[in-house]
Amino acid sequence: MLAPATTDPTVAHTWLGGHTASGIEGVVAKRADQPYRPGVRGWQKLRTRLTAEAVIAGVLGPLQQPRVLLLARPGPHGRLQVAGRTVDLTPTLAATIGAALRPHLGPGHPWPGLLPRSRWGRGPAEPLAYTQVRPEVVVELVVDPAVDGPRWRHPATLVRLRPDLHSTDLTTGGPTPAAAALPTGLGDETIAGGDRAQAS
Repeated sequence: MLAPATTDPTVAHTWLGGHTASGIEGVVAKRADQPYRPGVRGWQKLRTRLTAEAVIAGVLGPLQQPRVLLLARPGPHGRLQVAGRTVDLTPTLAATIGAALRPHLGPGHPWPGLLPRSRWGRGPAEPLAYTQVRPEVVVELVVDPAVDGPRWRHPATLVRLRPDLHSTDLTTGGPTPAAAALPTGLGDETIAGGDRAQAS
C-alpha cells in the first residue's frame, strides 16, 4: 500500500495531529535519497502523542506505592471498561497516587477479580491478579493513537492527578483522546532540505 509523502514540515505536522482517527500512529522521517535497509537505523518513526483522561480502577503492586495503574473509561453503556495501563511509575509518582487511592471492598467493582492477561498484548497466559481500587480517581495521561478495540495498545504515561474531574465527567465510547494532538520529536530540521516525511 502506498503512503503519502511530503517534503513540507507543515504538512507533516498536519498529519501528526489530523489523522489519528484513521489509525495513523505518526510519520516516518528520512532523507529523500535514503532507501529502506532492513536492520539498519536511519529512518525515524515519530509518533503522535495525545492527552486523555481515565479512571484508576486497579493497580499492580502495593496500594500505597503502586507500580502500574490499570485504567478505565466508560463504555458505550456507561460501564467502566478496561482502557489500558500505565508504564511503571516513578517512586515519587507512585507515592502521590497511592495516597489518593482507596481499596474497593466487597462486590460492585466494574471488573472481575482476575483480568485476562491477553488484554495486555502478551498472548494467552494465567489471568492477571491485581488490587481493585474504588474507581473514583481521574488521571491525565499521554497516550498514542493506536487502539485495540476499547483499549490503548501501548502503555500510557501518567501526567498528573485530575482532582477537578469525576469519573462521570468522562465521555463514553472507548479510549478516545480528550485533547488535541501533541506531536513530539519532529522539528522542521528533520524533514527540511529535501528530506521526506511519510505517514505510517
